[in-house]
Amino acid sequence: MNSEFGLAPIEAVPHPQIRDKVYQQLRQAILDGHIKPGERLVERKLANLLGVSRTPVREALRMLELEGLVAHLPRVGVVVAQVSDMEVLEIYRIRAVLEGLAARMAAEKIKPGQLEQLINALEQLDGFVTGDDLESLEKAHEEFNDLLYRAADSQRLYAMITTLVEHINRYAKVGYGLPGRIEEANREHRQLVEAIKLGDGSLAERLAREHIDNSRRAYFNEMAQGLPNNNK
Repeated sequence: MNSEFGLAPIEAVPHPQIRDKVYQQLRQAILDGHIKPGERLVERKLANLLGVSRTPVREALRMLELEGLVAHLPRVGVVVAQVSDMEVLEIYRIRAVLEGLAARMAAEKIKPGQLEQLINALEQLDGFVTGDDLESLEKAHEEFNDLLYRAADSQRLYAMITTLVEHINRYAKVGYGLPGRIEEANREHRQLVEAIKLGDGSLAERLAREHIDNSRRAYFNEMAQGLPNNNK
C-alpha cells in the first residue's frame, strides 16, 4: 500500500468498477483520517497514486462531494470538508434519536443468538476499558454498536445510523480522552444491555439516548479544554 494517504494502486477492471474502487479508497482514507480535513485533493496526484486515469478520480470526487465529505472551493479546488461545531452538535442530536429508536427496536426484536453475541461483545469491550490499547477499544466498541444496530432488524435505520457514525468519527474520537469517560461509557453499555435483555424498549431507548448525549458532552468538554483531536 502506498504510504501517502493510505492509498494503493487499483487493478485494471471495467470503468464503473474503477470509479467505485477509487471512491471507496478515498472515502475510507478520509474517514480513517489519512487525508485530513482541509487537505487538497488534486486529481493528477491521486490518479498517479492509484494508477488510474483522472476520469474515475474526478467522478469519485463528485460522489464524495454529494456525500458531504469533500467540497469544491473557488480558486482552491477540491478539499476534504471540515465539520463545524454546529454540524457536530446536529449529528449528535440526530444520532441520539436514531440510536434510541434502534435500541427500542432491538429490545423488542432481538433473537437469542443476537443477544448472546451482544453480551459477548460487551465482555470483550470490558477487557479494553482499563488498558491503553485505544485502537482495540475502538474496534470492540464499533463491533458492539454494529450488533446493536443489526438487532433492530431495519436495513434503512441501520444505513442511516452507520452513515452518521462514519461522518462524525473523524471528530468525535476525542470524547474518551476525557478522564473517567471510558469507564462511564462502559457502565452505560451494561445498563443498555440489561434493558434489552428485559425486553424493555422504553428503557432501552432512554438509556441509548442518554449515552449519546453523554458522549456529546464529553466531546465538547474536551474540545473546550483544547485537547488534541486524536484520541477516542
